[in-house]
Amino acid sequence: MSTTEGLAATTEVRDDEVVFGRLTRASVERFREKVGLDWPYTRWTTWNEEATRDGVRHYAYGFGDDNPLWCDPAHAARTRWGGVIAPPGFLEGAGLTPRVTTTPEMRDRGRGGLAGVHMFWAGDHIRFFRQVHEGDRLWVRRFYVDVSEKERSRFGGRSALSVRRRVYWNQRGELIAIWDADFIHTERDTAAKRDSLRAARERHVYTDEELADIDAHYAAETVRGAEPRHVEDVVVGEEFAPRYRGPLVVGDIIAWLMGNGRHEIFPYRLNWRNRQRMAGFYSRNEHGEWDSAMRVHWDDGYARSVGAPGAYDYGMLRNAWMMQVVTDWMGDDAVLVAVDDRITGFNALGDLTRLTGRVTAVDETDAWPEVVCTVECRNQRDETTATGTMRVRLPSRRLGLPAFPDPPAGEGLLPGMPRPEEGPWAAGSAGLGGE
Repeated sequence: MSTTEGLAATTEVRDDEVVFGRLTRASVERFREKVGLDWPYTRWTTWNEEATRDGVRHYAYGFGDDNPLWCDPAHAARTRWGGVIAPPGFLEGAGLTPRVTTTPEMRDRGRGGLAGVHMFWAGDHIRFFRQVHEGDRLWVRRFYVDVSEKERSRFGGRSALSVRRRVYWNQRGELIAIWDADFIHTERDTAAKRDSLRAARERHVYTDEELADIDAHYAAETVRGAEPRHVEDVVVGEEFAPRYRGPLVVGDIIAWLMGNGRHEIFPYRLNWRNRQRMAGFYSRNEHGEWDSAMRVHWDDGYARSVGAPGAYDYGMLRNAWMMQVVTDWMGDDAVLVAVDDRITGFNALGDLTRLTGRVTAVDETDAWPEVVCTVECRNQRDETTATGTMRVRLPSRRLGLPAFPDPPAGEGLLPGMPRPEEGPWAAGSAGLGGE
């Protein structure tokens, strides 16, 4: 723990003060000033500015998905898409932000609000309007749309909920998706004192029989692929074959980072540069070395210091697993148009996740019928750790191949947000926000 963090954790502060590492009403109000303010992706922070064949495949392999639609160019070329497309979650680590007009006052908005306060990924609300194709150059606007204070949370004490939006376009200016992500903010010190999550769980030791059962489930997984699944054949109540993911090991975290990336864990000189940019995200570990807060995903001791039972996965990893259940089921011709999920518990190292799902409805209120599917993640202790609801447009014998919904007016930007100085899809656009 750094000296500044230790002082903040042990000193009484007033609710009208903004203090590093403490969640006061003033710190929430300061953070709320960020609503509608661009938080740009640059080449420093993005993982893929372009959907390359390798980048798409590495992302898919990073969460255990070898669907030929994103991994086999020959197969993909024979589909309606004419080539490789990216899994829906590929966008999470993708895109650059175009230059937008900002003033010193705008850049200073929200400075210091909730600095040093831990944040947990809590859920997603995504609307898709187009596929990402191999070769697409991706552009994104990232900003907060809401920040609210909560008096109590499952992490103990006061917490805050923020909603961060990302709006994605391709190089032709076509809207790809509007993606809202929910985050819970909680004091690291307060959460660490809470017995219900702080206590270390005994890590399960798997028997030969259990591992054989897990392997049997992996061997039984199938991908619908080129065989069409028509909406007329869907039966409400139909269940998906259960999927296993795990037992979670550090190697799984490394594989996810290889595919999805994280800019907070650069090494050496780049680590030093990053600490100058976002000092509040770093602290000294028990050996006195600088390390990022991202180590909650592989360092059991640090994870417990923020209220978790031990090192745990990424919420986006479970989001990718849940979407894979549906994309494997729906086939090459279908389109995933909406995802709403909640991360409800920790998936710690050693945990085995069992994913189950089913068709809950066929919604025919729109021009194209949408199949509503639910997916749930449960661990070996029979605890629910995530749930999701997804909407799919399948091919129809009567209507043909499905299209995506029409983009909304305003494309997800908030009123008053500055427009790009030049179109983010303009040839040679060099004005990248934050660079």
